[in-house]
Amino acid sequence: MLIFIIIILFIILNLYFIFNLYLNDDNSKLQLVKNKNELKLYLFQKYPILINISKKNIDINLFNNIKSSYKNHEYFTNLNLNQLINFDSTLLNTNLLCNLKYSLSYFDSKKIISFKECKNNYHIISNILGEDFYIYLLHPKYKSLNDEDSLKFSEKVLIKPYDILIIPFGWNYLQEINSKTINYHIDVDNYFTIIHNSILNKI
Repeated sequence: MLIFIIIILFIILNLYFIFNLYLNDDNSKLQLVKNKNELKLYLFQKYPILINISKKNIDINLFNNIKSSYKNHEYFTNLNLNQLINFDSTLLNTNLLCNLKYSLSYFDSKKIISFKECKNNYHIISNILGEDFYIYLLHPKYKSLNDEDSLKFSEKVLIKPYDILIIPFGWNYLQEINSKTINYHIDVDNYFTIIHNSILNKI
């Protein structure tokens, strides 16, 4: 009987958190925050968030042997960047996080990464080294548009060194790289959305 109750409870929590992923304020837009209290508020409201968190510069020589790539998991792991980046999971203000997938992008020239949809609870992008770049954020209500029309309804965001951009589930984003830069990415789920999100990411 106890096992049955636990299973039912787990199913109910799964449904609750999955349903919550799809709830969006039609008027939501990027929020620039200055501290963790503001961050907590807008995370709850599921707004995209930009926060700047300075950290001691990473030695540029660490990246001497990497090649141009996008979301490379091996580079991030092999360079042991976990303790060097300016992200801490406590920023997301929950103990339910799981399946954090870290990766590294290295761009050595101008490049456009076409629109991608966030199919995790959050997709996080930050500028480790190099020049500023742009990200275009597209609200989920516009997801059926083609790329050309999507750009018209997107919010253009300048990403500077030490900026952390937190993109919620369902939002689309395009990266516009104009010069050499190195970013890290983190895809984040929680215990009750991981199955749902994993299926979405395989479709």
